[in-house]
Amino acid sequence: MFRIVAMSVALVCALLFVLLLVLPATYVGTYGIVSGTGSDFMTRRASPMFAGFAILLWLARGAERSDLRDAICWAMIITFAGIGALSVFEYWRGIADARILVAAVAEFGLAALFVRAFRAS
Repeated sequence: MFRIVAMSVALVCALLFVLLLVLPATYVGTYGIVSGTGSDFMTRRASPMFAGFAILLWLARGAERSDLRDAICWAMIITFAGIGALSVFEYWRGIADARILVAAVAEFGLAALFVRAFRAS
């Protein structure tokens, strides 16, 4: 289970890295937020984080159950659940439109996949 989740999410993270780096205004606009210098700056700065996640998950994809693999799962659970919670919060505040809730469902879904991978032997 971990292998499939790690490979799939590594690909998602690699795609997010490219999207955030190359098309920050498009990404921000997806959620009904007007892009500006500040949002583009922060979006680009976030992109290497997703490159790092992609590499980490891809290289760890074959890891056997261990404290290190459990730590990777917990890090991904906290990261994606946190991003999902922030997505809902920003919708509730009126910063982003309802399209952010689609992203929140996906983010909570990624967190749930890592919960399942954590629990699997």
